[in-house]
Amino acid sequence: MADNTQNIRNSENSRPARKVSTTINPDDVQFLQMAQAHLSEPKKYHRIEPVTRTSDYSQALSYEVYDPLWMLSRQWQMGRFKGNDCGSAVIVKVKAERTSIDHVEINEESTPFSADRPLEFDVEKRNVPLTPYVRIESAKHYLRMLQNSSSDKAALKKLQDSLLQSYPLDDFTKCVDADVEDLEELKLTENEGLRKLWAVYGRRMFDGVKAYEDFRRRSTSALQRQYVSWFEKKYNPLPAGSEGAWNGHKLGYDVNLYAGNRLSAEDYGSGRLSWYSFDKGPECGEKNTETKYLSYLPAPASFKAAPNRRLWEFEDNKVQFGNFANDDVSQLSSAVMMQYASMYGNDWLVVPLETSLGTIMSVDSIVVKDTFGQYVSIKRTPESDTENGESTFVDRWSLYTIAKEDAYVKGDFTTDPGLLFPPTVLRSEESAPLEEVQFLKDEMTNMIWGVENTIPDQCGGTLDGRSFSDKVLTVVDDQKGEPTSPEEDAEYSYLIQNRVPLNWIPFLPQRMKGEHREIIFRRGRMPIWYNGKYCSARPSTDLLSVKKSADGKVVPKYIYEEQVNGNGVKVVKTAQRTRWVMGQSYSWQGYAKKISGYQTNSGLMFDELLEIVRKENERNSKEE
Repeated sequence: MADNTQNIRNSENSRPARKVSTTINPDDVQFLQMAQAHLSEPKKYHRIEPVTRTSDYSQALSYEVYDPLWMLSRQWQMGRFKGNDCGSAVIVKVKAERTSIDHVEINEESTPFSADRPLEFDVEKRNVPLTPYVRIESAKHYLRMLQNSSSDKAALKKLQDSLLQSYPLDDFTKCVDADVEDLEELKLTENEGLRKLWAVYGRRMFDGVKAYEDFRRRSTSALQRQYVSWFEKKYNPLPAGSEGAWNGHKLGYDVNLYAGNRLSAEDYGSGRLSWYSFDKGPECGEKNTETKYLSYLPAPASFKAAPNRRLWEFEDNKVQFGNFANDDVSQLSSAVMMQYASMYGNDWLVVPLETSLGTIMSVDSIVVKDTFGQYVSIKRTPESDTENGESTFVDRWSLYTIAKEDAYVKGDFTTDPGLLFPPTVLRSEESAPLEEVQFLKDEMTNMIWGVENTIPDQCGGTLDGRSFSDKVLTVVDDQKGEPTSPEEDAEYSYLIQNRVPLNWIPFLPQRMKGEHREIIFRRGRMPIWYNGKYCSARPSTDLLSVKKSADGKVVPKYIYEEQVNGNGVKVVKTAQRTRWVMGQSYSWQGYAKKISGYQTNSGLMFDELLEIVRKENERNSKEE
């Protein structure tokens, strides 16, 4: 069988090949050449674009339905014809009640309310410390006033010499106060900028502060009265001895507005005063309320990712609904808002509300008229209704309402439906920090530290508190003499207390009589050994500065314990400037309280037993 198969294969291979003759049509050749040329060319695509037959594009861009009846019929045939009353709002009438603010209370002093200036200016303004820079700057301003009032150079030169003799500039590089210790004088000596300022203006300029105090007592000319008014407006906006609205115990501002009820902004220190800073208190007099009936034409609301009124637009990456996690239960409110904005966002309307500064606007009811002539009435939220003479709490969402004082203490979480419009600024120019104090809680020593990170250099600038402290302590360490010296054969030394940098001001716990709190922190003093005695490290900032009463005694400074949390609190003093509604500008210096967000350790040790390491033992150990 295998031999027969092999013979068949040999016979097949031995057959001669057949020749096939084909004839090609010349037309087919031309077609193949054209097809090959077409395939080698770049591919081109065509699209259909609508073209209007007229020069007016308004009809084409309006996307009108050519046969609305046919479209409605097709919707009815497909079972999608579900007609609703889709009338659009054409007129909105608002019944509003407007209550005016009567007066303002700052530091238990009431003044009539005025919207002619921003409220922050009255609340936050602080007196400027009368530094050497202020004394020279005010004197130069008075000289400019003299030059503008007279062109007689000889008389001006004579008057300037008289001012130099009457109000000489004291040497501010030395301490003239007998109560000031040697360490404070060392701080003045190590202030290089202060020495340069004295070298330039020491004998060439008079003291503008002395001139102001003298002119205020016996101002005889209009120019002197003008100088006194300018000085008080720029440097002393507060009365003598007044702290204004600043509450040092709470590290914030306290201000009250009265509009029938007391509206209190307690412990305000964020730097931005607005309607949410105030809480409603008890009734304190009659309300000055007027009722207004306002009519408006509503306009469609616009917001990011809102449906277009005519066509839905593609996503512009400003709002991404795809980032929402469906399995996150905590985002149910976001899911509701997303669904409402995407499905019903084109039905939102905006109606303006006219009001004025210094008023509380409360909307009583709204009546909306649509294109079908129907009226829809929207009443006030039922949260303001009362039952049996008491306010009832309803679980209803609200916005722009005024909370009540001591809501958690009284258990009354109802809110006032009015919206407060205080005369506050929307934006202000703010300088770099003039002072910065970091309050830190030291749990190991049960203390609070006021760390002066930024201190004024008395020359119009600032210094780094830690760098300046190291510079002063270097001079202290180079002095000869120690308070105690260990014995030659002693192996241990007893450390009563070590020292901390000069910019660390301690606050010690103390119990106050008549207070409802356990302890309160009082500013203390850190002893530093200098010139053969212990000197006290005093603060260098105006926030922690030592102030004395009329009889010369030091006024203690206290801070409530709850004002400094575990992370610490930072208080920054800056200069601010804003332009009010009528174009007038206002400038002031004020504090702002911020959460710092970090902790630190002072390194303070006391009652420690330390091992004495002698140089001889160290040298012998190295040789071995």
